Amino acid sequence: MDHLNTFDLQLFADPPADGGDGGAPAPDPGTPGGDDGTGDSGSQTGNTILGGAGNNDQAQGGNNSGNNAAPPAGAPESYDFSNIVPEGMEYDEASARAFGEVARKAGLTQEQASAVATYGMQYMRQGVEAAQTAFNQQVEDWGVQAQRELGGAFEETKAKAAVAMNRFEQQIPGLRQMFGETGAGNRIEMIRLMAAVGDLVGEDGGHGDNGNGHEPSIYNNTDFSLYKS
Repeated sequence: MDHLNTFDLQLFADPPADGGDGGAPAPDPGTPGGDDGTGDSGSQTGNTILGGAGNNDQAQGGNNSGNNAAPPAGAPESYDFSNIVPEGMEYDEASARAFGEVARKAGLTQEQASAVATYGMQYMRQGVEAAQTAFNQQVEDWGVQAQRELGGAFEETKAKAAVAMNRFEQQIPGLRQMFGETGAGNRIEMIRLMAAVGDLVGEDGGHGDNGNGHEPSIYNNTDFSLYKS
C-alpha cells in the first residue's frame, strides 16, 4: 500500500465549485479541469496500473489561462512546499505547482499556503492510517474465520497448503510475500485451494519437504494461538 504515502497536494487544488474564491465563476464544464457532468472534476483518486494519475496531468495541462497574470498582493510568484513534507512521504512537484496556482489566485502568502498544505497532509495521513488499521483487522478476521470453519481439520489443511506453496514459490519468487501483503493467505478459499493443490503435488515425491520432516507454514506471520478459544 505504498502509493498511499505519496504526498499529493492536488487533493486540495480544486477551487470551490461555486466560485467561492473571490467571487470567480465555477469552471466551464466544457473546458479541461471542469466538471463535464460525469462527476469527474479532474481530481482522480484511483492510481492503478491501467489508469488514474495520467488523467490528472492531462486535465492540468489543458488550462493555462491566467498563469502569467500578476499575483495578488501578498502572494509570491511561486511557492515552495518541499520543507513541509512529512518524513516518509514523497514530494510531488507537479501537484505542488497545481496547489501553488490555487494559493496564488487566492492571494495566500507562503506562510498561509504552507499552513493549509500542512493541515491537508495531516488529514490525508490520518485517513491512510485508518485505512491500514481497518485492513489489518480484516485480514485478522479472515484468519479467525478460516480456523473456525476448518475446525479439527485446520492443521492438516494448512500442512497440505504448505506443500503446494513450497513447490510453487520455487517457480514464482515472491508468492509467499504476496499472500502476506494482500491478506489472501488468511482467506479460507485460498487455504482450501492450496491444500487441494498440495494433495496433487504431494503424491509426486514430496517436493514440499524442507528436510526436517515438517512443512513450513505459509502463515509464518500469523500467530493462530491467539485465535483459540
